[in-house]
Amino acid sequence: MRRSLILMGLTGLLPIVVLGSAYGAVTLREQRAALDRQATLASRSTARLVGREIAATLDAVKMISRSPTLDGGIDRPRFTLLGLRLLQDHPNWAALSVADSDGNRLLDLPSPIGGRLGKVVDPVSLARAVRTRQPQVGHVIRGAGLTAFAVRAPVLNRGAAPYVVSAVIPITAMQHLLFAEEIPPGWRLRIFDKRGAVIAQSGATAREAMQSVVTAVPESGWQVEVAVPRGSFAALTRQAQIVLIGGSIVALALFAALTFALMIELRRFRQRQAATLQAQRLEALGRLTGGVAHDLNNLLTPILGGLDLLRARIGEDAKALRYIDSATSSAERARTLVARLLAYAKRQALTPEAIDVGGLLADLHELLQRSAGPTIACTIRSAADLPAVRADRNQLELAVLNLVINARDAIQTDGRVSGTIIVETRLPRRDEARGLARGDYLALAVHDDGCGMDAATLRRAMEPFFTTKAGDRGTGLGLSMVHGFAEQSSGRLMLESAPGQGTSATLILPATDAPAPTLDTLRERPTRTAEILLVDDDPAVREAAAEVLRAHGHLVAEAESLSQGMAALNHAPGTALVITDYMMPGGTGGEFITRARDAGLPQPFLLLTGYTDAAEDLPGDVPQLRKPFRERELLDAVDALLG
Repeated sequence: MRRSLILMGLTGLLPIVVLGSAYGAVTLREQRAALDRQATLASRSTARLVGREIAATLDAVKMISRSPTLDGGIDRPRFTLLGLRLLQDHPNWAALSVADSDGNRLLDLPSPIGGRLGKVVDPVSLARAVRTRQPQVGHVIRGAGLTAFAVRAPVLNRGAAPYVVSAVIPITAMQHLLFAEEIPPGWRLRIFDKRGAVIAQSGATAREAMQSVVTAVPESGWQVEVAVPRGSFAALTRQAQIVLIGGSIVALALFAALTFALMIELRRFRQRQAATLQAQRLEALGRLTGGVAHDLNNLLTPILGGLDLLRARIGEDAKALRYIDSATSSAERARTLVARLLAYAKRQALTPEAIDVGGLLADLHELLQRSAGPTIACTIRSAADLPAVRADRNQLELAVLNLVINARDAIQTDGRVSGTIIVETRLPRRDEARGLARGDYLALAVHDDGCGMDAATLRRAMEPFFTTKAGDRGTGLGLSMVHGFAEQSSGRLMLESAPGQGTSATLILPATDAPAPTLDTLRERPTRTAEILLVDDDPAVREAAAEVLRAHGHLVAEAESLSQGMAALNHAPGTALVITDYMMPGGTGGEFITRARDAGLPQPFLLLTGYTDAAEDLPGDVPQLRKPFRERELLDAVDALLG
């Protein structure tokens, strides 16, 4: 590092020394070139400033277009609140507008442009944003007492662009960019849009012979023009020595600034490199975990299916039933463990259900205490008569575990070996649910008496890869995963902390009136039976599922690949239902379903899957049954499709 800085210093000083030595010989010959370079530098510098300003505006509008308030329609109250706050943060914006893909303005903030809603005045840029699915900078438009241009970003929803968000910016807001570049008297600096309309201008306005240098602004398609009076060439000769001295000083200052910036950039590069390496390790571990869990699901499926079949055939033998119950309980625990592995590996979608949080914490207490360690007390406090929450059980368990581990690390940060962690459930305070959708919520809080966080750390605590732990102890993903789970579950994660006063992490989750599920029990099946085609390349899974279906009167045909499944469907038009695995020889379950529908086959499909890591080819209307499944779950899914 030190040698590189010394070499860079010598490299920066050498051109200055050479330039000073050669100045007397080349001054006259380089007058015009120097003036041209100065004009080019001013043009490019201003173009970069304009480009950065436009890029920042594009990023801001693009961020607004990704707001959840625009998913599936415009949530006007929330978007209005968000838009007004953003307008306060961007005082140079005249308005924030949302239009549909046909150019009809649906919402203008803070008030309708021109007094009423209507068509956008620059439909060309809006159509281009819809067509390209990319942010666009519009033309300068004069009207409604305002000369402005629009920066637009499409709202993307499943490959379509139903809306376009636009920030309307007066051209006067660009004027300050011209003053950032100091130009000599008599020069003129102007910014043009794509059609040649002047956006901003500074400097001379006299009509005299000028020579122009034009630089394009790639971020917007605009141009920056620096016009130099031809008489300035003579003035340059007199000012050459002063310019050389001043330029040397500026070069040294820039070199010092560059050196400082390079040191900062090198440090940030190392941090990014470490974060990338850690992410790759986590991804590799996640793929390995997902693969192992997938194979375990295939092993557990025939085990659970066989146990359910044995239960139905064993009769009243109490001892045998006790053995089956014990085996089933162990298989269910293995099933839960595999589900947690898949949740960690992010290989399964969220499956919200009604959850009794008090019961869940009671089941987790032993695991939480073991994770906290023998010297840290982990206490569960659950208020009585609390409603159930609607969330994914596996992800909720993982979130609580992450929060407890974070609390443990906070206690151990300052070298302490003992402390207290309290996991509490209660109704949320009014301020904790403010801003969420109307409804009832439940608060799950994890308190610790650890070192706490200062304000700067608290602001960044939920950023991915941000961590205050040593490199071998933390990835910086724990709180960001919990935050993402809370947001995906229509709730939020709140942090309260102060140095030396511990931390409280509170999950706010939506409550539900639906009862929490109880232990699985067999029930009477409907009497309707049907012809079913079962396609799965795993013989044990296929045999277990087929036996369950046959035991309840269904006629089952079996196939072990996509090609066999298509052949069986073509030769058995009376098939009422197709049950298929996702990963199998000859193609995926998604390809099987697509080929069958393209051939005009009307049968409904049920997908069996251990996990759908990247099932982009799976139609969205196909129900899924996760492996391993119980007899009741399979029959319920079949009844729902045959009903």
